[in-house]
Amino acid sequence: MLRLAVSAFAIVAAVASTAFADTVYVTSFSTGELVRYDSTDPAGTKTVLSGSGSLIKPGALAIGPDGNLYIGEDGDGATFAPRISKFEPATLTLSTVYAFAGFEVFPGSLAFQGNDLLVGRNPFFGNTGPIVKVSNATGGVIATSDYTTGGSLASSPGIALAANGDLLVSNQTYNFGSGIASGPVVRFNAAGTYVGEVIASGSSGLAGPTGLAINGSTLYTASIMNGQVLRTDLATDATTSHASVGAPFEVGALALLSDGGLLAGSPSGSGSIYSFSSDGTLRDTYASGLGQIGGIAAVAAVPEPTVFAASIPAALGAAWFIGRRRQR
Repeated sequence: MLRLAVSAFAIVAAVASTAFADTVYVTSFSTGELVRYDSTDPAGTKTVLSGSGSLIKPGALAIGPDGNLYIGEDGDGATFAPRISKFEPATLTLSTVYAFAGFEVFPGSLAFQGNDLLVGRNPFFGNTGPIVKVSNATGGVIATSDYTTGGSLASSPGIALAANGDLLVSNQTYNFGSGIASGPVVRFNAAGTYVGEVIASGSSGLAGPTGLAINGSTLYTASIMNGQVLRTDLATDATTSHASVGAPFEVGALALLSDGGLLAGSPSGSGSIYSFSSDGTLRDTYASGLGQIGGIAAVAAVPEPTVFAASIPAALGAAWFIGRRRQR
């Protein structure tokens, strides 16, 4: 009977396990491609949704509340102005949401605030200025305005909204002569007013803040010059090193996975996408072949039970029945 009980518990344990297979979307700043893959099998599930050249230097990516993908394209500096585009996975349709006249905003990061889209600026175009809000980005009458005030921003390659409405921003300065990025991570309140620094430039291992991601009260920051990802408790702003790839210019855009893990795309041109577990351990490096990773986003998976899920009652019932027969 003990053996039967052990077997039954083994089956229950197998049933309790779940498989997290998030859908990941990636844009290539180098080739203009939009790619989809399964987080558990990147190479085996890679699917090109929009081919080479269909996007012009896509530097940012976000998933809208409508389930569509919103892409910040930086354009070519001459013919194609920077713009926000929308890709609908259900129909494989690509369309323009809004084009920035006069080449005044080069998207470097995106974050949704309801149906409004907040747009950060790309440091590699020397693009300075406040965060811009594109109202009604998912539908309706489009309007644009400056969202943040105070706290002069050198650029903003990472933005993320906290649960209380605060906006966290990577205020990066990129020196084109030395190739060195620096700057702090700063906070704006829900009204867009500057509050102060969260991580000072050069402190806690911060060397060039780039991509940001928030999970609950935890902020993750890509530190581009040293290849680290930092972890900040937003209740105290205490910051520590969370993960590292050990090389500069290898962590840029960040995306959270449903199992608590984190993805980091390389802006260096290596095409690498790094997958970290929830404790910061590097568990996989995917050579995507996409060159510079412009944006990365993941759709949280719904845990799917293993094939044994329907067998729990039957397994326990069988164990009980066989045990009763042996007692006789």
